[in-house]
Amino acid sequence: MSMNYALLKKAVPEGKLAHFLLFHGSGAEERYRAVLDLALVLNCRGDGEKPCGHCPACKKILSGNHPDIHMVKPFKASIGIEQVLTFQSKIYRKTYEGGFRVCLMEEADKLTLPAANALLKITEEPPENTVIILSTSNAEGVIGTLRSRAQTVYFSPPNEGEWKDEIEVFRLSGGDPDLARLIQGYGYQQVRNWIEKYLKLIYSGDFLELFKLFPLEKQEILLLLQVLAHTLKGMVAAKKISPQFLYEIGAAIEMIRRQANSRLVLEVLAIKHIRLGGTEIG
Repeated sequence: MSMNYALLKKAVPEGKLAHFLLFHGSGAEERYRAVLDLALVLNCRGDGEKPCGHCPACKKILSGNHPDIHMVKPFKASIGIEQVLTFQSKIYRKTYEGGFRVCLMEEADKLTLPAANALLKITEEPPENTVIILSTSNAEGVIGTLRSRAQTVYFSPPNEGEWKDEIEVFRLSGGDPDLARLIQGYGYQQVRNWIEKYLKLIYSGDFLELFKLFPLEKQEILLLLQVLAHTLKGMVAAKKISPQFLYEIGAAIEMIRRQANSRLVLEVLAIKHIRLGGTEIG
């Protein structure tokens, strides 16, 4: 059963915090801030309300220099067993400052099966005063044996009123914080142009229009497809186009992530969309 972060924090002073947590939902930045906040609450040595933000432990955590806070990220496309074994060697050492050890695995859905099984053994007999946190936007991508052992914590995506940056970017992302930040990196108008060109080609049925999108690189094509999916969701909900449009986009994204030729995948997707009746999108 999932809980929200506010309820999780209440478990800390009661000594009921689970040692293995799965953070999902919202965006990577929001989940990372929550991990830091939890580390601060657990390790703060200040007087009064915690975290104080001023004691030596708080300052080290905020500056990224606390020796008992560990982070693992995917190397290239995955988190491999070597990374988990290195992680294991660190967490079974005595804590440097006598507080809580907080260990974060970002993009935990990218754990390979051997790495996930190795991590499972660690969570079965974790060292004292250690909290292991998996963070992911795709909780279903984490193997079931790990999900079943973790206390899941869901983070609601921000609404328009909570989003501090360009509202047009937020809307184009469909309210996905991670996607919105990617759009900002490439520029709102640039991404908007890609979408408009793609919609024009499937509406006109003129496959030659596709070449106006190139040269797009793999990551740019992935961004285009993710934004395109959000753009078409409303039309599917209104039953103006077939859900098959979205299915084909999802399948294309998966193929590219599995190292298929991104340009070829986009070309095949365009053909499928035209055949599905792209004129309905106009």
